[in-house]
Parts: sequence; structure tokens; C-alpha cells
Amino acid sequence: MESVFIVVGLLVIFFLVIQKRYLKQEELKDSIYKKKGPLLSMQESAFFNALVSAVGQHGVVLAKVSMANVISPLETEKKRWFIANNRIAKSYFDFVVCDPRTLEVRVVIEFDNGKPLDKGKIERQKLLMHVCKSASIPLIGTSIKHSYQVSRLRRLLAAHIDLIEPDKEVRFCKRCGSPMVIKIASLGEHKGRRFFTCSRQPQCTYTENYNVVFAEEELTND
Repeated sequence: MESVFIVVGLLVIFFLVIQKRYLKQEELKDSIYKKKGPLLSMQESAFFNALVSAVGQHGVVLAKVSMANVISPLETEKKRWFIANNRIAKSYFDFVVCDPRTLEVRVVIEFDNGKPLDKGKIERQKLLMHVCKSASIPLIGTSIKHSYQVSRLRRLLAAHIDLIEPDKEVRFCKRCGSPMVIKIASLGEHKGRRFFTCSRQPQCTYTENYNVVFAEEELTND
């Protein structure tokens, strides 16, 4: 008698599993989708193309990148980790410039669409500044313009990405005349940024921002 109940129980479980799987398939078939169109607006596309031209072969430009794919909470306590993760789960970076070999994010770029400031926009800016600062990722803000000058974008990016070969950029110390060398800041708010420093350190402590100097002819062509 017990064996009969066991068989009946197994049959009930089997039919429940089949029914559940069938219903899932039916639900999936009932869902219809459509293509939303371009990933970027016309203004965003114009900026994207200018950014790609500015970066060239020295980086990979990606748009609308999920924050959760770039950063993760450092919290060890589960509840705090989930709270921190929920803050970034549905957010994204407008544009990121990655290392061409490893695709590690080097710079985050926030594109201002020109819309009036509201609560949502303010909260997003606060989140962006906080996550980038805590994760030591440089954040650059840009605004809408009718045309984008590639040379200006290069200047903004030059502190974070090798847009020129270091051995071709020769500078001399304005204090003592010695050749300058490129170093990367390891502390402070400029951590991770490149800068020029005198090769005679510590005797000479002169430093200079890492900015690409373009010829006038190139500036007029961009």
C-alpha cells in the first residue's frame, strides 16, 4: 500500500514539474519585443565620434557602461554591501575610455545633456563624484556644444592616457633647465594622474601639469 502512495506522489511531482516548465515556455512566447533604436542620441553620437578621434589607437571608448561592471563595494558586512551595490546597480557611466590591451577603465566622462538641473540629475552627479573618487577613477565632465574640438578633448585626456609617446615629448625644467621626466601621482586628490617633474629631484622640486602641447596648425585643423 505504501508503494502505491509513493508511485502516486512521484507522478504528481512529475506532472507539476512538467506543467511549471510548460507554463514558463508559454509566458516567454507571449512576450513580444521591439528594437528601441540608436543607443545614443544625436548629440551623444557626435561627442562619441569626437572622443574616438581624440583617443585614436591609445584607448577604447565605450558608452552607457553599467557602474556595476566597473566598480564594486568594498563593504565586508553583507547588509552594507547590498545597500552599496543597490546604489550603483541601475546606474551607468556615460562614456569610459579603457586601456586598449586590458580594457581596464582609465577615465570616466560624464556628458551634460543641457537639461535643467533637477533632483535626479543632482543625485546622479553626487553618486558619480563619490564612486569615482572612492575608486580612484578620474572623472571628466563635458557639456553640449555644436561642434567638438578634438584637440581640446586630447588636452583633457592627456593627464590620464598616453596620447603621445613619452620619448617624443621633451620638456626642460623652467627653474634649472634640466630635462623633465613623467611620473604618476600616488597620493592625494590627483592620485593616478601623470605629471612632469624635474629629473634633478630632490635637489629641484619643480613640477608641471601633463598637458599635450599642439602646434597652431593642428589646432586650426580640428
